[in-house]
Amino acid sequence: MHGYSTDSNERRLVPLLLATLAIGFAWMFAKLLAISHLSFPWWLDAPSSLGFYAALYALFDKYLWRNRAVRKLGLSRIPNVAGSWHGFLTSSFDGHLKRHDVLVQIFQSWTQISIFLNTVTSMSASRVAAIEASGPEGVALIYQYENQPLANATGTMHMHYGTAMLRVSNSDSLTGEYYAGRDRRTFGRISCWKVERNSHRARAA
Repeated sequence: MHGYSTDSNERRLVPLLLATLAIGFAWMFAKLLAISHLSFPWWLDAPSSLGFYAALYALFDKYLWRNRAVRKLGLSRIPNVAGSWHGFLTSSFDGHLKRHDVLVQIFQSWTQISIFLNTVTSMSASRVAAIEASGPEGVALIYQYENQPLANATGTMHMHYGTAMLRVSNSDSLTGEYYAGRDRRTFGRISCWKVERNSHRARAA
């Protein structure tokens, strides 16, 4: 996974809040040790404010940022786009005449993200990304990717870089455009819908 930028300003506020909580936890822990007459050996320090901050930050980065209560408090506004998305793309390579099945898999934390797009002939992975949370046209996922052809791809396909910009609608669809740069110079449209876990369970049953 790699970092991503966002226009949400929560990344300025939340670290300050976590630092304040860490100081409070460290103070309470020190008081608890004093009341209990406990002490750590010289080679093992008691958890400090920095230790509590690291733990709180890791917890928020992986889990708390997408918690409903945290979002209702306004502490996290970054859209959660993690999950599996099935759909299709059309390409200028064949005149947009054919729909090519795609699977988009997104792994995301509060500060890190990875976007993988797979077709029957190639796979691509994001290298840099940004999430626009408060744009006039809604939530947007913009990223640059590296595409690698699979063994069954045609001889004209080769590794290349490209850019995609996808809009999130109702939290269950991704639609937008992509452009493959340099000598390929192809472009097209991607349309995907989120696959819910319950649907997998229903099919399995």
